[in-house]
Amino acid sequence: MPAQRHEALRVIAAYKFLKMAGLLVVAVAAFGLVREARLIALADWVMQLPYHLGHRFLVLGINHLLDFGPRQFIAIGVAACIYAAVFGIEGWGLWRGRRWAEWLTVIVTASLIPFELWEIHHRFTWLKLLALMINIAVVWYLAYLLRRKE
Repeated sequence: MPAQRHEALRVIAAYKFLKMAGLLVVAVAAFGLVREARLIALADWVMQLPYHLGHRFLVLGINHLLDFGPRQFIAIGVAACIYAAVFGIEGWGLWRGRRWAEWLTVIVTASLIPFELWEIHHRFTWLKLLALMINIAVVWYLAYLLRRKE
């Protein structure tokens, strides 16, 4: 039975779908880089880009990827697919106004917050901080809705 409609649930669902799409891109890229030739081709392409501030970070990222083997790329791809499936299920349930999806989203999102805090502590970026703040807001809002309904 659908939960009472809240437009914010659709916004959260869209956010979950966006995260799902991003993870599917990561999975496709990871599975594509299993072949060493593709990784070398990517490195060559990055080296031919015009030099600017972002170029340095791309080169560092490619150098890091060159240390990975096929098993690491497969593991990244599989993990990205699993998380994408979870985000897709959450998004679908929230879009349809399902109460179970609210619970699932609170549990999954809250369980990832400690890892996000650890990641921000070790490698701070403003984008990671923004994602953390959005996830905290999602957990707070859904917990608020769930408590009101009981």
